[in-house]
Amino acid sequence: MPINRAIQGKLGQILVDAGRLTADQLSAAVERQRDKEPHKQLGTILVEQGIVSEAAITEALGVQFNLAVVDLTTMTVDPEVIRLVPELLALRLGVIPLFLVEKELTVAIADPTEIQTIDFLARETRCTIQPVLAPRTQIAAAHDLYYLDAKMVNLESGDLHRFDVDQGGPGEVERLRAAGKEIPIIKIVDQILNRAVEEGASDIHFEPGEKKFTIRYRVDGLLHETLSFSPTLRPAITSRLKILSSLDISERQKPQDGRIELKVGSRDLDLRVSTLPTAFGEKVVLRILDRANILMGLKDLGFSAGNLDHLLRLIRQPYGIILVTGPTGSGKSTTLYAALNTVKSPEVNIVTVEDPIEYQLNGINQVQVNLKKDLNFATILRSVLRQDPDIIMVGEIRDPDTGAMATEAALTGHLVFSTLHTNDAAGAVTRLIEMGIEPFLLAPSLLGVVAQRLVRKVCTDCREFYQPRPAELERLDLVGLDGEVVFPKAKGCAHCKQRGYRGRTGVHEVLVIDDVMRQMISEKLPQSTLVGYAAQRGFIDMRIDGIKKVVAGITTVEEVLRVSKG
Repeated sequence: MPINRAIQGKLGQILVDAGRLTADQLSAAVERQRDKEPHKQLGTILVEQGIVSEAAITEALGVQFNLAVVDLTTMTVDPEVIRLVPELLALRLGVIPLFLVEKELTVAIADPTEIQTIDFLARETRCTIQPVLAPRTQIAAAHDLYYLDAKMVNLESGDLHRFDVDQGGPGEVERLRAAGKEIPIIKIVDQILNRAVEEGASDIHFEPGEKKFTIRYRVDGLLHETLSFSPTLRPAITSRLKILSSLDISERQKPQDGRIELKVGSRDLDLRVSTLPTAFGEKVVLRILDRANILMGLKDLGFSAGNLDHLLRLIRQPYGIILVTGPTGSGKSTTLYAALNTVKSPEVNIVTVEDPIEYQLNGINQVQVNLKKDLNFATILRSVLRQDPDIIMVGEIRDPDTGAMATEAALTGHLVFSTLHTNDAAGAVTRLIEMGIEPFLLAPSLLGVVAQRLVRKVCTDCREFYQPRPAELERLDLVGLDGEVVFPKAKGCAHCKQRGYRGRTGVHEVLVIDDVMRQMISEKLPQSTLVGYAAQRGFIDMRIDGIKKVVAGITTVEEVLRVSKG
């Protein structure tokens, strides 16, 4: 199609008006197009010369043609929508289908002047086409992503039979190993891993079933089914994961644990691998650990100003125990690592005892629990105390021996960080006493307890606000604020993949133990007495901290009620 000079000129002027390039740069590019590259579009020339980014060209085209611009890297497209436009057709036309609402199909294109593309798609799909703009490189990447998904879902029966290696017999292990090295299987596993990282998943579940093999991602704390395959593919995919994590391919009756190091773009990731025998074969779960998380500081974790001030004062004490409590997946380890990053220095000897070591920290000595060699938390801790430590981090206090050793370490002049599984901060005191820690030893050693949960953050691109009803305010103990506050609610858009939420933050309570509380602990007074006194001193529980985040527009009432009592 011949280049329309008038259209190209208008694009250039839009870029100049937006401050993306100067009039002289535009004149030089137009001259180059006229004299040397008449068949190239002006935008292409500007991008190739490094004057304007592809994203800026797309934005300018959106202004020129009054079309919406989308970021495909933040979107997830339903495989059913992808199948509306065959792969070869999508490649030839340079488009990617995005949404189908009734008979209107939204399609991302790079060149809005290709009117015949829209007409052709409308005839082929028998839908009304709503075009939106996206950079050409993003469309190409989307082809690789989504049409590989389609290939994975639609593998021919011959391919499925070829990978059906779960047959028994003397050659089974070799068949499994060979299947795990087949190019199609390698591509499938690579695509599953890369897509999980792109979607911000924290875990990947490979779940065997009688009729299908399901892949689920945990995103912002909740699981979502992403793909499913014929069960016949399960042995080959599982074998590929075992090869990557150096696990025993032949062992399928016992759980195994391994690790995969993965690089996605500039990000270095560690994947913790766990296998578990089930009725329909081995289930594999991968925990994705992003090394960038170890650079996070306490200020990045959602602590309110008051709670952050309390915690910073606690971790700067010379000795004593600081506990972080909450269920699995509530961000306890991240909080501990952030605290260690805050206090570490060349003058301080920090030793951690972990099971497993999630992130490797520079300047900190980390020890791995190994039960096969009789290295549990308590035995390692005894040795650590002979290593002249200043600060000790114990991954978890699981038993009376570890609790007693941690208490002894605190009483002998060490600062100890650890975690417990309790519902709230005050419950940590009760739990330790139930473990057998004597109250007269616990009271002088305990500095404070942080209890936390993770809530999803409402998407700021699509959130809507509403005035809560009096009954809702009453339920949240906000009586009297009718008409004075607004709450956000989740809606869903392309940026949050229609979920209404994007990312997570913490809700916390920080219980600082003072002399009065120590006397209460020594006298074994009820937990309710401890909480009542703390409330009088300004203690804010997790639910109230969460409600404050709702009022601030960070999360929703539903999220706070999901993770807190009341």
